[in-house]
Amino acid sequence: RHNRTFIDYLAYKKTHLNELGSQMDFLGSIISDKKSILVIIIPEIHFPILKIIENKNSEKVVNIFDELEKRLGYEKFNEVFPSILTDRDPCFSDILGIEFSKETGIQRTYLFFCDAFKSNQKASVENLNKQIRKFFPKGKSIDNYNQDDIDAVNKILIESPLFSLDGYSPKQAFITLFGQEVFDKLF
Repeated sequence: RHNRTFIDYLAYKKTHLNELGSQMDFLGSIISDKKSILVIIIPEIHFPILKIIENKNSEKVVNIFDELEKRLGYEKFNEVFPSILTDRDPCFSDILGIEFSKETGIQRTYLFFCDAFKSNQKASVENLNKQIRKFFPKGKSIDNYNQDDIDAVNKILIESPLFSLDGYSPKQAFITLFGQEVFDKLF
């Protein structure tokens, strides 16, 4: 994690003022669950992307980012996900796999890690996890859900108007920033 600490993230943000970064986490699940929900958010516009992963590991996380790049293309992927802040979950340990494109070999994003036990450093994704708990209560299994179920929750979250966006929805904000075509490729 050399050069990928929270302080490194702050230094990166200082020199990349016009970029919207992302935050990433897993929604906590019960120990016996085989499935987990990967949560990605663009904090400034409250835009979530939720993906269900069975038997989560670092390879499956990398596969999610490879699929997102495949859908968007390298340039749009880099525009939407220029940087990612996350915790030290072992599933996020394949730094090069997440950062570099399998297609081009070029760095597609920058990955940074919060300090240990400092979840407040990625407060937006933690807040989103609390919102998602309305649909998937703590202590209840998510193993009976599939990606279609997760997509339905994601749709509710992106289409809900927010006071912090002056009554616009995260979907509307995303489309304003990145365009309808990019949105359609994501969903």
